[in-house]
Amino acid sequence: MNINYTIIIPHYNTPKLLYRCLDSIPNREDIQIIVVDDNSDNDKRPQISKPNLEIVYLSKEESKGAGRARNIGLTKAAGEWLIFADADDFYLNGALDLCDKYLKT
Repeated sequence: MNINYTIIIPHYNTPKLLYRCLDSIPNREDIQIIVVDDNSDNDKRPQISKPNLEIVYLSKEESKGAGRARNIGLTKAAGEWLIFADADDFYLNGALDLCDKYLKT
């Protein structure tokens, strides 16, 4: 199946909020999720497994903030459409339904 959406999420030291965000994303085969951890403390690095989820861990030398993390996520994106979220965001039920209406326009 084609990847319609890539959701890129920069993360730094807020695993509980990140998990809430990830839990709110629908489990669909056409969604790729990329979390770019911006050198979080060892005990706050995301440790989660979810279908179509890739976690990229940046080193201290690579860490340059959320903008850099988003740009690194872009290099791994396979979706036709890009969606950016922050770790403290979350999606309401049916959030992608509106996007689906315009997917091929």
